[in-house]
Amino acid sequence: ISRMSNYCKGCAYNPKLRVGDDACPFTTLYWDFLDRHKEAFAKNHRMSQQVFGLKRLSDLPELKERAQELLEGLQKGTI
Repeated sequence: ISRMSNYCKGCAYNPKLRVGDDACPFTTLYWDFLDRHKEAFAKNHRMSQQVFGLKRLSDLPELKERAQELLEGLQKGTI
């Protein structure tokens, strides 16, 4: 979103962060979605580079935990 639009201008979240209170929820949920569906995406040559990028994420466990918190908050209506 940050690279392809100006929607992030003035937003309190940092689109470059994946975890933490200042991390952009879209970034966190993107990487979580990619991890959950990596087997299907690995077969697509256009997505293989992103799937390969998952291997370099040292904060993936924290990211998945934060993504779960975000998804639960969305379901409960607290976010």
